[in-house]
Amino acid sequence: MSRTPLPLVRALSAGTVAGMLALSLAACGGSNAASSGSDCTPAHKDLKTITDGELTVASYDYAPATILDGDNVTGMEGDLINQIAKLECLKVTVSTSGGAGAVIPSVQSKRVDIGSGNWLRTKERKKIVYLSTPLWSDPQAIVSKTGLTSDQLEGKKIGSVAGNLWNDSMQKWLGDNFKIYQDDESIYGDLKAGRIDALVASSASAKYRFKDAPIEGATVVDVKPNANVPQFASVGQVMLPSALDNEALGKALDEDIEKLRKDGSIKKILEKYGIDPAVGDPGAPSEL
Repeated sequence: MSRTPLPLVRALSAGTVAGMLALSLAACGGSNAASSGSDCTPAHKDLKTITDGELTVASYDYAPATILDGDNVTGMEGDLINQIAKLECLKVTVSTSGGAGAVIPSVQSKRVDIGSGNWLRTKERKKIVYLSTPLWSDPQAIVSKTGLTSDQLEGKKIGSVAGNLWNDSMQKWLGDNFKIYQDDESIYGDLKAGRIDALVASSASAKYRFKDAPIEGATVVDVKPNANVPQFASVGQVMLPSALDNEALGKALDEDIEKLRKDGSIKKILEKYGIDPAVGDPGAPSEL
């Protein structure tokens, strides 16, 4: 897939995740960004990963969070993961088979060490994977050509991509005026052509997309609380999922993330991809 971003927020219920466990992942390559040589001292000793000396990551093209670059992953999370791997003297190996739907199941079934692709901290997800400390927050937004806000959607034709947290609530609220799409190209194409009045997506994703593929007159307006859509009441926090029974890895990720926050690395990564660095201070961990 190209650098054109998918919407940044994805949600899988526990039942959906369980049903996807049969999906297999094949490693498609690795990054040489991390050093696993004998002269490297890891931040956490005796860290257990699926393959010694490697950090296996399930990911997919999801700019600006993850950008597949040959055998490597870059983007906001990709860059952060590579820095974590350096701290732990690990080589990053990227697995992509199955796309977004395979990420959480592959972590849960221990086919990979961690997942990536802008996964939010949710109560349901906490039951099946270890949720790392938040990387940054991820506001949701209404994208339209008329400046619509989240309290002006009734009676309008609204779109959202499959898997977004708010889809069920919006379907109940808007009925036949709410349409679920399978990919970004279709939904943004319909917005541009006027077949829908607005779409709901990650604010960061939409702004990043419009840098390379603008739509004349399009605005990105962060959502406000709406009684019809409980998911709009709070801003989601992005995390790196790992296996529940490998708490040592989860705790190491937490400590490495906080180290990279304190030394300014996370701020620099966000700025590199044109994201407001203020989202890099997401506050205390919470779940949607």
